[in-house]
Amino acid sequence: MTPLPTRKPGLVRVLAGEAAHAVLASAGALLLLGYTHRELQPWWAVGIGLVAGIGLRRLVAPAFAAFPPFLRRFLDGGVAAVAVLLLSWATLGLYPFAYWVLRWQQAVALPTLAVGLCAGLAGLVVTGRRLQKEIEAQEARLAALRQAELAARLRALQAQINPHFLFNSLNTLAEMVHGDPDTSEQFVGDLAHLLRYSLRSSASGVVPLQQELDATERYLRLEQARHGARLRVERDVDEAQGTVSVPGLVLQPLVENAVRHAVAPRSEGGTIRLEVRAAGERLVLVVQDDGPGMPDEVVARLQTAGADGRLPVPVGPGAEHGTGGAGGGLANVRQRLALTFGEQGTMEITRPADGGTRIELGVPR
Repeated sequence: MTPLPTRKPGLVRVLAGEAAHAVLASAGALLLLGYTHRELQPWWAVGIGLVAGIGLRRLVAPAFAAFPPFLRRFLDGGVAAVAVLLLSWATLGLYPFAYWVLRWQQAVALPTLAVGLCAGLAGLVVTGRRLQKEIEAQEARLAALRQAELAARLRALQAQINPHFLFNSLNTLAEMVHGDPDTSEQFVGDLAHLLRYSLRSSASGVVPLQQELDATERYLRLEQARHGARLRVERDVDEAQGTVSVPGLVLQPLVENAVRHAVAPRSEGGTIRLEVRAAGERLVLVVQDDGPGMPDEVVARLQTAGADGRLPVPVGPGAEHGTGGAGGGLANVRQRLALTFGEQGTMEITRPADGGTRIELGVPR
């Protein structure tokens, strides 16, 4: 759990606080000295105020520096008060022993009061430290639980893609197995590789980009076996980025969506463009098609995802389970990006002026 940033107080505020402690400590010392010695001693009072209100207080302050602000302020005042009591009592030593006998009440009362106040402050410090440790332990437990929850959600989202992808591939295989046995054999090999990759990526969560690109190429071969020349693919891939970690099967749903909506329904087919490039500290992955374009309402709903990638309104039947025909796979990808990279994992969907749909993913390098 990341702690919230704290703003340091300005110099004027710090000086004002120190002056306030010194003035209050001096006023307390003046009253105590007047009571014990039956005379006002302003210069001694100012000296005690400076030593107790600034010097000794600053010396002890690191012991409770990690405490909440309201408790730190209380302990600051308590330390200054104890120091004023002890220093005022010590001034009795400037006088002969007979004076101590005559002022025995003050000689006993002041250190007794100081010891009691010290014990109370020590108890507060010990209690504060124990509470601080308990809070830190609780935060660590919550962070571990949150990580476990995120990992479980990632595995669930990844698993949702497997049946979706498998059913579509089996339907394609069923259509071609009788007409082209040789191509069907290669198809089965690619399909088996993709299923193994899907299982491995589900377990690991993230994979090197090169593995994801290899899996995407195999998927495109499967689809080209079905659609032939109607499916055209353009590639602009920076091979040097192959070691960057990305969520497993993050490109395949985007390519599948493009094939399904921009290629399959049209007799002339369509073109899918795959781009991979570095942009500063980020990696940009683009899947673009020249089809009719994603419906505006689907784009609008996909763009309303929360910080965790979840959609307030499902984009279509089964969309939250990665099987919807109107953006379900895209919703799944958005959630996995958000869970894996937080705000650094982005997905932007646009409709270029010349038609089609452009989906751009951004991840940290």
